[in-house]
Amino acid sequence: MRQITTERLLIRPIQIEDFNDLQAILYDPLVVRYTRYRNVQAENNFAELFNSHFLGSIYTFGIETKDTHQLIGFYEFHPEGYSALLTYALAQSAWGKGFVAEVGNIMMAYGFEDLNFERVEAHYASLNPRSGRVMEKMGMTDLGSIGTFPSPHTGEVRTVMAYELTKENWLLNNAPEQAV
Repeated sequence: MRQITTERLLIRPIQIEDFNDLQAILYDPLVVRYTRYRNVQAENNFAELFNSHFLGSIYTFGIETKDTHQLIGFYEFHPEGYSALLTYALAQSAWGKGFVAEVGNIMMAYGFEDLNFERVEAHYASLNPRSGRVMEKMGMTDLGSIGTFPSPHTGEVRTVMAYELTKENWLLNNAPEQAV
C-alpha cells in the first residue's frame, strides 16, 4: 500500500523505525486491554511479532500524525478468505480525537477496492463502547453480541460485540453521485 494522507494523518506501511513507538503503544496495558495483543509484553515476543507481522504486510498500516510525524497507532486486517477481521489500536495520547474513524473510512476503501474483501468485521468488548461508536462512524452495522468470555488475565467477564460492513453496502454508501 502506498502512503495515504488525510487532513491530519499519514497512513502508511509500518517501518523498522517504528519499532520503539509501536512497542510503547503495545506495552501500554490500557491500550491493549481488549485486544489480541495483551501478551506481547516480553521483549522477545514483541520483536518476533514486529518482524513477522507488522513489517512488510499488505494488511497492517501505521498511523502517523502530520504535525509531529510520530507513530500514534496502527490499523490492520486479518484476512479470512474474502472477509477480514479488523483490529486497531491508538496510543492513549491520541484517544478521543476521531483518528480511528478518519483512518477507518480510507482503510475500508483499501480493503474493498485493493484487497477485494467482500466483508469486514470488527469486534469490541462491551466494556469499551467507544469502539462501537467508532465502528458506526465507519458505516458498519451492529451484529450484537457474539459471546461472553472471561479475561484470561483478570477473570473479568467481557461480552464481545461485533460489527460488519459488506462491500455491497460500502459501495451503496460511497458511490459517486451521478449527474442527471
